[in-house]
Amino acid sequence: MSQQLSWEMLQSMVQSQSIEQLSMQQLNELFHAEKEMIPFLPDSVCQIDPRNGELIVYNSTRARRPHDAGHPDASPAIDEKPCVICQGKTTGVVDVAPLSQGATFINKNLFPIIYPLQNILEEYRQQPLYPDPAHIGRVSYGFHFLQWTSSQHDQDWHTLSLNDGLIVLQRLAALENKLLYESEGLMPPSEMPPPRKLTHGFVSMIKNYGRLAGGSLAHGHQQIGYTNIMPSRFYNNWCFAERHDGECFTHYLLQENPVELRVRDYGPAILIVPYFMRRPYDMLLVVKDTSRQYLHELTDVEMRAVTQGIQDAMRALLRIMPKLGREPAFNMTVNNGPGAGLYLEFLAHTQEIGGFEQLGLWVCQESPVNAAAYLREALL
Repeated sequence: MSQQLSWEMLQSMVQSQSIEQLSMQQLNELFHAEKEMIPFLPDSVCQIDPRNGELIVYNSTRARRPHDAGHPDASPAIDEKPCVICQGKTTGVVDVAPLSQGATFINKNLFPIIYPLQNILEEYRQQPLYPDPAHIGRVSYGFHFLQWTSSQHDQDWHTLSLNDGLIVLQRLAALENKLLYESEGLMPPSEMPPPRKLTHGFVSMIKNYGRLAGGSLAHGHQQIGYTNIMPSRFYNNWCFAERHDGECFTHYLLQENPVELRVRDYGPAILIVPYFMRRPYDMLLVVKDTSRQYLHELTDVEMRAVTQGIQDAMRALLRIMPKLGREPAFNMTVNNGPGAGLYLEFLAHTQEIGGFEQLGLWVCQESPVNAAAYLREALL
């Protein structure tokens, strides 16, 4: 019998049935009540690479995570049995939604890269990146969540039904909405041209699949970071729009990316290989309505299209990579906010990063046209 977190055990971990029921102050208190987090708290310091604006947050304790222990050549920790999540060895749950089998749920990351500090000077709340002339590091704080795609160990986006996947995406969007619009006084205003409503802080959503892409546990999950600091990709998307007279990146891409690089069209969204593909089989899932900036702004029809795109992108990579002799591994990132439009990026670990790439010269071992054709074939 496959592993799973039983409904009874899951309910015993629930602190809130839905994220909408909690205030940000209550979320803050729930994080501080997780005493098992204390040995793994981050340094709460951020530095910026002056060459490209990339942010580095420091966590000296994160290397002590139990599943990171051992020699790199040892058996991958993500294959651990039994699964600690299925055993309920994790933090309290702040959102849970039933699926056709099992449930999807959101809890706090036991090994956070950011953490809600209790005493934050008012000057730190005023802007995401306040001056730091002595380079001692800026304060970084916020919340680090995990969304478990399913309580069943062997279920993830690519194995769920479309309706179940839609529920998972809707709960992710609900958390995004809560954080962005109910954090006044806790987070600084987003230092970008405001959307229809003023947002606070920055919501980063990622998925690491596979050991080589940073996936530390096999049980399917997404990570959500809510920070006072602006990740450089957010800033770069904004700068793109500034350089292009207000045109967001997705509008540009929908106009400029060649037709032969389309993988699958879902109506309100489209899965493509970008003409600037850095690694074989990298993909972008683009929402066609370029006025959308966040997941929670999507209509039900758009949500369904994005869910289909996520499922197809994962299925394609999981079919293609073993044929290449590669262990399946990829990163999925959600790109939101002003300047971006709304798009998801799938970065496949199909080729190692070498020295030229560290200089910004990417050497890709496949052509975008061939990659798009192989991806379309994989989805037949």
